Amino acid sequence: MSQFSQPDHREAQDLQTIKTRSEYPLNSQTGMPGQSGSTQFQFTNDPYSDLPVIGTGMTGIVLDMVDGRVVKKAKKYQPGQLDDPDDLEYMNEINQQTLENETQIFKRLGSHKGIIPYFQTSQYGVELARAEEDLESYLATNAEPKNSLKIGWILGLTETFTYIHSHKVLVDDIALRNILVLDDQLKLADFGQSILLPLDIDMASANDNGLDVRIEILHLGWILYSIATWQIHKYYFFGPENPDCCWPEPDSFPDVDGILFGKIIKKCWRRAYASIDHVNDEAHQVRLATGHTL
Repeated sequence: MSQFSQPDHREAQDLQTIKTRSEYPLNSQTGMPGQSGSTQFQFTNDPYSDLPVIGTGMTGIVLDMVDGRVVKKAKKYQPGQLDDPDDLEYMNEINQQTLENETQIFKRLGSHKGIIPYFQTSQYGVELARAEEDLESYLATNAEPKNSLKIGWILGLTETFTYIHSHKVLVDDIALRNILVLDDQLKLADFGQSILLPLDIDMASANDNGLDVRIEILHLGWILYSIATWQIHKYYFFGPENPDCCWPEPDSFPDVDGILFGKIIKKCWRRAYASIDHVNDEAHQVRLATGHTL
């Protein structure tokens, strides 16, 4: 969820999406706070209750603070906001679990140049650095830059995903709107749907309800393609347009001949990488071989 997003266009299908993707725990480790009780989301004395809302998504809202900060909170539906009143408690519980899961992921990942800085967490929300805008908006409103900036952003993303996977986290919702621009650098900022895996797991074989490393790389390929072409491209493997969760046919992808990092993007789409480390290593090799400078 972008810090600055308008109400998510998927809102109408929130309940169905959450019920199909969250029948299993939000957290692959047992005993984590992401598996809270049905009344845990009902807090009093919320210190953020009077702050203005600047972004909203499927499960959370973002409120503006002072000193370059925002706070991300669980979305709480009020009576009358859902067609079926019986869904109210269920949705609010899922939203709170999602926030708690995201909080645990921020704590595990810690500080990294490619991840939005977080300052503190509590049962009420997680305080984050305030970015300028999300990557989707940036692509739509800014003129195409020199290749040096694109290369820096692409390498920054491959390094960041390598770091995240090394900490045994699957991001899942890899989308332009969830990558923020802060001080001319890209920062991953939304881990609401992410999976916190056991620390001893082999990432090459990790699979959580169908999500694995190759699907992460597939999604990343579309992000890299959007940056390389400076155009907005959206894709989500588990979206309604792919109900059977089938890998895209080779001829369904656009031509990448002559595109910056085109061979790497194509291999991301063709399941040619066993790990994100291989993507990152090859991206750096291509930059050195072609003489591109940052």
